[in-house]
Amino acid sequence: MAKALAQNICPDHRNRDLECQRAMDDDFKLLIAVAENEGWSWQEIALALMELTEDYVAAMRLDAQMREGASLGVPISKMLH
Repeated sequence: MAKALAQNICPDHRNRDLECQRAMDDDFKLLIAVAENEGWSWQEIALALMELTEDYVAAMRLDAQMREGASLGVPISKMLH
């Protein structure tokens, strides 16, 4: 049974990216196992994860741009590139 995603208790840790990976590892492996058990190939799973990650990054960039623009009181461009 996978543990719950570990909470970030060290916001100033020098290896935050590695700590985040470690915290997510068990849940990530569980997600992969579930997808494989449903019949998806590793290639399909990897592509889906990459596309979902790209969508997440684009949404977070847009959100950050909107917050930044709102705090500056300037019109916001919705272009991500």
